[in-house]
Amino acid sequence: MPECAPSDPPGPPTRERGALTSDPVAPGRPSRGATLADLAEVITARRLALAQAALAAMRAEIPGYAAISDETLLDDVVTHVRKGNDALGLSLADARPAGDEDVAFVRPHAARRARLGVSLADFMHAVRITHRTMWEATANWAAGSPGRGDVALEAAGLVMEFFNRASTVAAQAYLDAEQLLAVEGDRVRRDLLEDLLAGREPAPGPRLSAATRAGLSPDTPCAVVTAVPVAPLSDEYGLRSAAALLGRAVGEPARVLTVLRQDEIVIVRALRDVAGELPTEPVRSARQTLADRGVPLAIGISTRHATVADLGTAYHEAVTLMGTLPGSGGVVSLSELRVLDYLTLRADETVARIIPARIRDFVTGDLRAGGSLIRTVECFADNDLNVRAAAQELGIHINTAHHRLARVEARTGCALRRLADLQELLIAIRLLSGGGPAM
Repeated sequence: MPECAPSDPPGPPTRERGALTSDPVAPGRPSRGATLADLAEVITARRLALAQAALAAMRAEIPGYAAISDETLLDDVVTHVRKGNDALGLSLADARPAGDEDVAFVRPHAARRARLGVSLADFMHAVRITHRTMWEATANWAAGSPGRGDVALEAAGLVMEFFNRASTVAAQAYLDAEQLLAVEGDRVRRDLLEDLLAGREPAPGPRLSAATRAGLSPDTPCAVVTAVPVAPLSDEYGLRSAAALLGRAVGEPARVLTVLRQDEIVIVRALRDVAGELPTEPVRSARQTLADRGVPLAIGISTRHATVADLGTAYHEAVTLMGTLPGSGGVVSLSELRVLDYLTLRADETVARIIPARIRDFVTGDLRAGGSLIRTVECFADNDLNVRAAAQELGIHINTAHHRLARVEARTGCALRRLADLQELLIAIRLLSGGGPAM
């Protein structure tokens, strides 16, 4: 509820407690029993002092409010509380519970807090402080005369009803405003991403502001991370939460543009402050955390590109890589692949068709048999054609390794110490066994 440009006259004393206990009964008025109307009159007459006391308590207890230096915002807080005091006074004077129309004044103030970045937790804490301030004023008034205690008890229900209703309206208005801001922000970020992928510089306005906030000036080095779920998500907010976690894993928010495009997460990371490629280990850790939460993802990471103008290419790299992952998902980074791996990822059907029949038959047959000969060839190549080193890595006798390699040469017609033959065989193995390395 109410959490202020004060327009009331300064009025009575500035003491936070004593100033709120006096009863503005005119001298000479006939003595009578206290009523709810008397309490309403005190609260209304002291609305500025009460609002200022509430603001002082907010700034003492809530770091977010203590950090506010904008006098206009501080005045708006006082105005908010003051309006609440007036509305509460009417409820008490009429001895009736407050209705929605009585607390409608809360909505624009709640929306303003959301737009200015005041957190919902801080805003609702301020509402509770206002409630406490009003109740303390009531208790102080009741303590001023023995006949007021019963009236204060009667007022308690009305005060609680007023603040319960006002708190509900305040929270809903804040969330509505926050949702609208999120939708507007999502649209701006999506539009900005489309501009960047198309090679267009963002025009002055919200898109350029968003690019600036993400550190994406035209000459900024950058990389792209893309992610898609590999299984249906039971939680409709799961992908949004995943985007937030991946964005934090990729880097500090000030250097990241995170966008949801239907079921795809696209993250653009400015790399002006990063040497070399985008670190992948934090992304792998975040992916595992999300998988444990029931949000399995396939994630592709592009290479580092020199300027924002290359984002379209970076995005294509990341998307291409995602297509190489198994059905369970995972993370693949282009900077971690060898050139041969990448070339075989991009190979089309024609490349597969020109593989010699003998080599094709060997690869497909050995894959069905468990792939021991293929692993021997790959280990032989990885160890710079050193048979002894390959045998040690495979855990077999050197004679077994020689025997296996001889069988490969006999079945494929390839001379494995001839670079062109070995390279053709390795390419066939990559293509026919499913592409790039498992991640």
